[in-house]
Amino acid sequence: MIQYVYIGGGIIALAFVAWLIWFSYRAGKNNASVTTAKAAADSATAITEKAEAMAQAQADKPATEDGVLARLDGGSA
Repeated sequence: MIQYVYIGGGIIALAFVAWLIWFSYRAGKNNASVTTAKAAADSATAITEKAEAMAQAQADKPATEDGVLARLDGGSA
C-alpha cells in the first residue's frame, strides 16, 4: 500500500517538473517577443527621425543658386 503513495508522489513530482519546464519555456518565449518588439520600435523611431530630418532639410533648402552659395560660404550647409 505504501508503494502506491510513493508512486503517486513520484507522478506528482514529475508533473510539477514538467509544468516548471513548460512555464520557463513560455516565459523565455514571451521575453524574446518583448525584446524583438522593443528593437523593432527603436528601429522605426530611428527611421522616422531620419525621414523627418530629411523633410526638414528639404523644406529649409535655399531656392536660388545665390542662396546655396551664401549658405556654403556661411558654413551652415
